[in-house]
Amino acid sequence: MKKSLMISLMAAATLLTGCKSIGPASIDYSRTGFNEAIQRTDAQQLLLNIVRQRYNDPVMFLEVTAVSSSMSRSGNLNLSGFFPTGFGAKESYNGGLGGSLTESPLIFYAPNTGEKFVRQILTPIDLKTISLLLQSGWSIERVLLIAADSINGLRNNVAGDNEYPVLAKQLRNLQRSNRLAFAIERDANGLDVLAMIPTPGTVNEKAYQEACRILNLRADGRPIKVQLGLGDPSVQSATVLLATRSLYSSFYFLGNGVIASSRDLEEGIAQNRSIAGSIFDPDKGDLFRVKSSKGEPERAAVKVRYRDEWFYVGESDQDSRTTFALMSMLLMLQGGDVNRMSPLVSLSPR
Repeated sequence: MKKSLMISLMAAATLLTGCKSIGPASIDYSRTGFNEAIQRTDAQQLLLNIVRQRYNDPVMFLEVTAVSSSMSRSGNLNLSGFFPTGFGAKESYNGGLGGSLTESPLIFYAPNTGEKFVRQILTPIDLKTISLLLQSGWSIERVLLIAADSINGLRNNVAGDNEYPVLAKQLRNLQRSNRLAFAIERDANGLDVLAMIPTPGTVNEKAYQEACRILNLRADGRPIKVQLGLGDPSVQSATVLLATRSLYSSFYFLGNGVIASSRDLEEGIAQNRSIAGSIFDPDKGDLFRVKSSKGEPERAAVKVRYRDEWFYVGESDQDSRTTFALMSMLLMLQGGDVNRMSPLVSLSPR
């Protein structure tokens, strides 16, 4: 009896005294899980809104504003025994040992429906944001295709029937070979200017000469100065004028890469936007492609269910995944922040 009693007491003591280290242990237990869940659902929400634009449906964002989680642990020990004193009597005893570990998360949501957020997603992306992305190493080709509407009057349209995609590719070739640096400056009027600075020797590069030809600039090796505005490709100027899109326009543009179901196309629920030879051509395009299927896809980087269909970005589609990551970054930079102090909806999972 003494041995069994001692083991029970030691087990209970371990369970009860272990409560003092529950704080650090709870971080190991839950932080990564919350991080992964928020990242995954943010990606699903972004994809959902791009798909909505394919169907001309309104966009809607519901943000996680705060996560509060508490954890508790408890233990108990019960012992009882009966020891008769008669001859030949044997000792008898029973006991119980128990414990519990509980977590109580509280998650707060806020719909992004206010005037501030609407203005942010409808306001053209500024040059500082473009410069920040380029200086961080993002592809200038991908940035110009997603975030810009025109450059020196050359329209960035879905059909790709002008030299805009060619220009973006030539600038990317220069960037990839470390022939182009980027900086944000201010002109005499205090306006932001994006300077694309060729490195020494770039003037002889074919990509640089081709880019200057398309932009109607002299290929003299001087920095290419870019300002916000609408340009005319027939007018030679020392400054390149760039018209940027809003986040909302970027959603709509990328919605061209969503492959709607044949049923939705036949019933007119979705229009056929696929143009042969364009950057959204399902067979040749490489900017962004979202596939659809009736059943849940097994190999998807991000997937969401909408209108009784599954829409997803393929796990092996690196171009689409990179474009999606850039769109996520633009949303964080341009979309602003919701009021973290006044959650409108809360959910306590059980």
